[in-house]
Amino acid sequence: MSDGGNLRCVHNNPQSGHLLDYAPHPAVVLKMEDGTGLLLPIIFLEIPSVLFMAAIRNVQITRPTMYQIVKVMIDTMGYDVKFVRVTKRVHEAYFAQLYLTKLGNEMESVSFDFRSTDAINIVVLDHSY
Repeated sequence: MSDGGNLRCVHNNPQSGHLLDYAPHPAVVLKMEDGTGLLLPIIFLEIPSVLFMAAIRNVQITRPTMYQIVKVMIDTMGYDVKFVRVTKRVHEAYFAQLYLTKLGNEMESVSFDFRSTDAINIVVLDHSY
């Protein structure tokens, strides 16, 4: 898992509007693809979880969110969201990289460091359900 290469988001039905409930905060659970079947819960705090649920339910937020602004910037620069890779854990927080590819030239790519929940929210906006 150190390079995040064996993680993939696995879900049953995000449109049902249910996130797994861990302690007081909901979580998205990623499943390792290395054959071990290990699960990695990414725990969302209140605001990121509300925005995540709004995005997968296609609920419009009246004010632009940080995730929407980043998505507009990505689109304006001519890039497309390719994937998120969970890269490291520091104390109790997971960090991730958001990978983008240039539209019309997938060989040209860039990546940015994000908190894992922020990167997931940007991907959800890009791949609306």
